[in-house]
Amino acid sequence: MPTFPSPEAERLFKKERLALVFRILHRFGMAEGIAGHCSMRDPVDPSTFWVNPQGRSFALMKQSDLAQCRVEDGAVIESGNLPIDASATSIHSQIYRARGPSANALVHVHSPSTKAFSALGRTLDMISQDACAYYQEQVLVPFGGAVFDNEEGLRIARLLGSEKKIAILQNHGILAVGSLAIEEAAWWMINFDMCCKAQLLADAALRPGEEYVVASEAHILASKHEMGSPEMGWFSLAAYIDEEEHHSQGAHKL
Repeated sequence: MPTFPSPEAERLFKKERLALVFRILHRFGMAEGIAGHCSMRDPVDPSTFWVNPQGRSFALMKQSDLAQCRVEDGAVIESGNLPIDASATSIHSQIYRARGPSANALVHVHSPSTKAFSALGRTLDMISQDACAYYQEQVLVPFGGAVFDNEEGLRIARLLGSEKKIAILQNHGILAVGSLAIEEAAWWMINFDMCCKAQLLADAALRPGEEYVVASEAHILASKHEMGSPEMGWFSLAAYIDEEEHHSQGAHKL
């Protein structure tokens, strides 16, 4: 993890990384109209967080586009000319409030694979090394309709609990939590999406009477220890950060 000369320098760096994350998610095909929102807790004032405005393209996101909101109630403190999605402020504020310092970044997007998987009413089977990172780290959240207020955000936060990294919002999509930084949360989202694709392919290929080959619990736990730590999640996005910085040519820093 990088170090910073001041909290203000850390804030700027992390806002720039959040802007890069939106661009990366767009490149993975996870931007859908005005849907989707990602945020990070502010290192200067942890009682606030930064989130994207509604209507700004993920592909063009800049750090100056981000809006600052209060954790307590989701109220917008600082924003530009674009509106802020009520579902973003209600969901993110209540998870940050409920989790405290164990949540420092959140990613929620509507990718086709995660939407399809969320309709099955189950969690990932441990059919791959990557899936092991989410062993006992997934929670099902029954569909509660479109999110417009803090009550629905609080319901999601309560079901997510104090430690889970993935909320499967049924008939909706996935929400990923990062305890360290936005890079970690973004990797859980991207990697979980890949696992959902693998699960859907395996489900389609499974013939009547067949069963999955699943690793022993000892091997699952060992794989989770290596692949599922916050530090590994943060580091796993490094190659995509490198690539997106090349494509951005500094535009995300504006």
